[in-house]
Amino acid sequence: MRKWILLLAIVGVAGAVLAGMALGTPASGVTADTARGTIDGKLNLQTDFGNGSVAKIKTRGPMEFAVQRIVAVPGATFGWHNHPAENINVIQSGTLTLYHDEACASGIEYGPGAVFSTSQEEIHLARNNTGTDVVFFATYFVPKTTPAQPLRIDAPSPALGCPQ
Repeated sequence: MRKWILLLAIVGVAGAVLAGMALGTPASGVTADTARGTIDGKLNLQTDFGNGSVAKIKTRGPMEFAVQRIVAVPGATFGWHNHPAENINVIQSGTLTLYHDEACASGIEYGPGAVFSTSQEEIHLARNNTGTDVVFFATYFVPKTTPAQPLRIDAPSPALGCPQ
């Protein structure tokens, strides 16, 4: 009888862990102010700065641009997620640690002035592992749809032992 109770307890715990991995992982301790705008025509910008630096942005079809000012309090987590398209992030203050699904135990720290991007294929999680707020700006390039696409798509935890 004890063996059956122990076996059921193990199966129950394993089921709860697997269910937690299969479900999306929510954010906590994060707030965002969002501004969204659309462009219906082509956008074709190219600037040569003369020092060897060149910037290009080229779109076709209706596009939505969204900018968020995001604040993450100490201990905040963004949960595992991805985005519907490319985005660019600029850290204003604090240090944000970014984890990718393929190496989920190793985080990359980004501090003030750091810039990083993520693509729609990248499942990732960001955390504020410090004792001070993190403030950063995220800019998204998203195809225009009605209703508007969410800027964050929940994803399950990629493996046991990954941060949450």
